[in-house]
Amino acid sequence: MTKNRSKLKLAVGVVSVFLVGVASGVLGASLYFEGEMENLFHRRPPHGEEILKRLTRDLGLTARQQEEIRPIIMTFDKKASDLKEQYRPQMRQLHDQVATLIRNRLDDKQKIAFDEINERLKKRFRGSASPPPPRSVQE
Repeated sequence: MTKNRSKLKLAVGVVSVFLVGVASGVLGASLYFEGEMENLFHRRPPHGEEILKRLTRDLGLTARQQEEIRPIIMTFDKKASDLKEQYRPQMRQLHDQVATLIRNRLDDKQKIAFDEINERLKKRFRGSASPPPPRSVQE
């Protein structure tokens, strides 16, 4: 009976580690995606101008072509920025949900380390990531 209990504990431990790994992967992916969206749409100089410079260089655009293409690219840049802002709350909500699911399965020492990881990621992505979720009463 003790042998079966040990096997059960081992199996539960392995499954728990696996689930925490999956949840961490989802959290990391959501933070990465949000950071990449930030990089994609908000580079300096303005993204549209950078695209126009690359097209001019790669395609040898004339001054006339640049002036004709600039409004097209700037319209795209504005729409892309609006789209990013539209989905930002959903990305933050997803991040918060995943972080809460992970955090609720950690012990006190792990929670401190997890909060530190979230802070580092927040700084890495220039503040685009949500802060760690507040500690719930259920913990």
